[in-house]
Amino acid sequence: MKKLTAILFLITLILVIFVFALNYPFDKIKTEDNNGERVLRVIDGDTFELYNGNKVRLICVDAPELGSKGGEESKEFLAEMIEGREIRLEKDSSETDRYGRLLRYAYVEDVFVNKELVRQGYASVFRYGNDTRRCDEIDGSMN
Repeated sequence: MKKLTAILFLITLILVIFVFALNYPFDKIKTEDNNGERVLRVIDGDTFELYNGNKVRLICVDAPELGSKGGEESKEFLAEMIEGREIRLEKDSSETDRYGRLLRYAYVEDVFVNKELVRQGYASVFRYGNDTRRCDEIDGSMN
């Protein structure tokens, strides 16, 4: 009888763990900085998707839209810098934009991605809302 009770207990425990794992919000947006995230794909010159499904919009920069002059080049430059790589993300004041994308500054190793896009001429500085803490630093990249 003890053996049957032990087996039932183990089965119940396994089921509880399984149900918990199914309901755990692994794909929810983290409210703290997302460090050590890996980039799945680049969408355009200032937006990309992480392996966890979150889309990220780089703040203080604006790259040309795809189909516009420089749009493909900007996307390709960003992809070469970050696609498939581990990045560190830094939040300013807003969590997301109206499209649900995370608003972040991004770093690959010691390279400040937002600043490098402007410095290399693939994006311009774009101040929007309250997320402007690092815009002056990015704007100074042209000097």
